[in-house]
Amino acid sequence: MIASQCEGLNLLSFLPDAAREVSETLLDPSIGGCVPALPDTPLLVDPTVAELDSAVTEAFERASEDEATLFIALVGHGEYTYDDFYFLVRDTTLPPNSRTAFLLAQRIRELLAQHSLLDGLVLLLDTCHAGIAAQQVGSRWIQIVGQAGRRFEVLTASDERTAANGCFSRQLVNVLRSGHPDLGSRLRCPDMKAVLSGLCPAQTAVHLAFDGRREIAAGDEGLWLAKNTSEAWRSSLAADNPAADLIDSLTRDYVAPEELRTVVGHLMMGTVTVAVVGPGLDKSRLVAALARPSVAPDVIPPRLMDAVVFVSATDTAERTAAELARQLGKNVRGFAEAARAFEASTDPAVWQAADAFERAVAGPLRESKLKVRIAVDGVDNLPAATRNRLVHALQTLQNAQTVLAVKDMITAQARVWLGKPTGPVIQPGGAGAPGGSKSWAGERQPDDDLDIPPFPIRENPAESPPDLNDLLNACGKARVPTSVLVAASELPVSAVRDFLVRQEHVTRLEPGTSRETVATIDSPLRGTARAHSAIADAVLRLAPLEDRASGSPEQTYADAMLAEHLWQAGRDTELVECLDQRGSSVPAENHTTWEQWSNRIGNAKGSHARPAIVARARYFTSMVKIGDITGALRSFQELLPVAEHSLPADDPEIYIIRNNIGYLLLELGRADESQRQLQSVIADATRHIGQEHEETLRARHLLAVATGQINQPFDVFREQPPHRRTHGRAEG
Repeated sequence: MIASQCEGLNLLSFLPDAAREVSETLLDPSIGGCVPALPDTPLLVDPTVAELDSAVTEAFERASEDEATLFIALVGHGEYTYDDFYFLVRDTTLPPNSRTAFLLAQRIRELLAQHSLLDGLVLLLDTCHAGIAAQQVGSRWIQIVGQAGRRFEVLTASDERTAANGCFSRQLVNVLRSGHPDLGSRLRCPDMKAVLSGLCPAQTAVHLAFDGRREIAAGDEGLWLAKNTSEAWRSSLAADNPAADLIDSLTRDYVAPEELRTVVGHLMMGTVTVAVVGPGLDKSRLVAALARPSVAPDVIPPRLMDAVVFVSATDTAERTAAELARQLGKNVRGFAEAARAFEASTDPAVWQAADAFERAVAGPLRESKLKVRIAVDGVDNLPAATRNRLVHALQTLQNAQTVLAVKDMITAQARVWLGKPTGPVIQPGGAGAPGGSKSWAGERQPDDDLDIPPFPIRENPAESPPDLNDLLNACGKARVPTSVLVAASELPVSAVRDFLVRQEHVTRLEPGTSRETVATIDSPLRGTARAHSAIADAVLRLAPLEDRASGSPEQTYADAMLAEHLWQAGRDTELVECLDQRGSSVPAENHTTWEQWSNRIGNAKGSHARPAIVARARYFTSMVKIGDITGALRSFQELLPVAEHSLPADDPEIYIIRNNIGYLLLELGRADESQRQLQSVIADATRHIGQEHEETLRARHLLAVATGQINQPFDVFREQPPHRRTHGRAEG
């Protein structure tokens, strides 16, 4: 932050106070969240030309080292001479030149070109000047600074020197501190241009944005100034929503369609299920408006909805249920207590078999009789099986009114079309279409196919990492952390964001932050095996298993997508290990996951391939966890001959299966059979994998238990079970 008088011109009475307020606002952690670019120097007042140049140069160096975004704000006098803009310092002599004043645009261009790791630049200029018309400012800045080929934005307000009063800086501070009721999650330079033009009529506001190649009117979502603290935003369901930035972008300049009135009318009249159907993003805009009533106050009553969820391809049924429960717990009095009471009162066997949606949402609503209204968009992003399961769960909720936005028709009490109907009614649990287009983005019509070519994938040497197009293709519609793209591409974050801001097919959540995620609006997973492998390696580095409980974007992505990338990369052994390690704490969710993956692996690899055998064994183990012991025993017994025929005799998986059979016989009260089974396991395991192998020890422990049940204990069988849990064990 730089503020300077010029002794040769009129005194600016608002300095340095106005500049100090801008600095304090941008540095406030709850508003701008910036840190000083210069240690212990949040505000530079009345510098010399040399001091100013040194400070700006150091700021660029430090920001580039940190791969950070740099904000530079200058308040004072400016002068345009021969199309060059000079920022005047206290001892500048007039007319200015590069020795007596700071030649701002040219110097910024030089520093941008030198510091390639800088993650974007924002310039705020509150300067009174003469010599060039406001409409000429934009083209001149783009012409000069754009030569550096880097992302930057400029927000400036100019006036005649006699009218200078610091209105730009003071009103900017007021808006950033109080927020703005008509704006969304973050206040950005293009927003401020419109706002400040109204608040400072004597000044002419100009906004410029450059993506490194061309001027862009909308600006870079990541180069925001402050969080919006207005009550209108903070009191909406959008404010603490994981999709807050998406809701913001969907509701900018929102004009309520008649269909919104229809949906609100259905809700007010008590309609239980409302399907909002159609291609394109209009249905997503409608759901976003329900989360943010201030964009259509004449149509949407305040607090009409209790929960609004936008589902992405990175979400599972369990994550969606958890987010619904979180919002209901916050917005519906008594729901959190009802959820705890439901868990406490449910029979343990019933609870063990219940899926995440039943535990977190359906059960508490059914038992408590609480009435809620929820809206869900984006289910078409999910795989077909998960989509149909989630749709069925939402349609059958008791004590809930549900608005569900979908591309194709589903069964509902009321249907609202946005555009013409696009397909047959899909019954709950039916086959449906696989996946679907990202419902909050512009889905392509048949006639558009030739207008949107597939991403180009450049030819890379084998030793180099995949390019960003290939990596983004491999992620499909999943919401991938920007950090994963950085690690997989081995590019600096600035280069990755340079790429992202130029992509019209990409949406960004929490842009410009360490938690930024991006998703494409194109078709499901593509990309080369190299790209999938690079992403898998990046995720394994960024989301270590021991840190899984952190809930970071990288961990969320790993839980949802790491197995898919390993599969697409042909890393089958790691895939099964990943599914084991990243299983759900809800047994029914694990059962569903293993069922889907065991079928998928078996269909692709054949039932005799080791990955298929292991996956089937884990699926049968998941049957035990939900209480189907008889079915699991029968399945393990059918699998054993396949495993023994297909795997070498020293493969531990054979003994995991055989030990599971012995355990399940014991659980079913068939101790004699269990004893015989386990005795044979011990003999074979000792011969093939050794007497100290954990599966050999496990068999001896189980045999001790079985022998004890039939009153024939022997000291030799009194070993303690291994301390380390082995995945795939039915009793674990």
